[in-house]
Amino acid sequence: MNIYLQALLNTAMGMATVFMVLILISMIISLFVYVPKFERKLRHFSIKRKRRAPKKPAPADPNRKRPKRPILRPEIYKEPEIDNNELIAVIMAAIVASEGGAVSADKLVVRSIKRVNRRR
Repeated sequence: MNIYLQALLNTAMGMATVFMVLILISMIISLFVYVPKFERKLRHFSIKRKRRAPKKPAPADPNRKRPKRPILRPEIYKEPEIDNNELIAVIMAAIVASEGGAVSADKLVVRSIKRVNRRR
């Protein structure tokens, strides 16, 4: 009897914990109604701060040394040249291998190579 009572208490404690967490989550979700109001207040406050007279910047010192920055040039990506002869040889070898040697490589002719996008 003692084992059954302990198991029943463990089950009740676990269920109570789950329901308490669910109630807490639902209370947090119910507070999301106030988020747009809070955002409006923050936006209004930031607009109000921007409307204030901006401070005038200090005059630039002509004797001040400017930090040296590296000159950045955009890098142009160039695709490496593909040797079509190697590609044709690989395609022909794959065809011969898939046919099980029934077709000789001398009788195959590759006329064009086109890329096919097969995304599933």
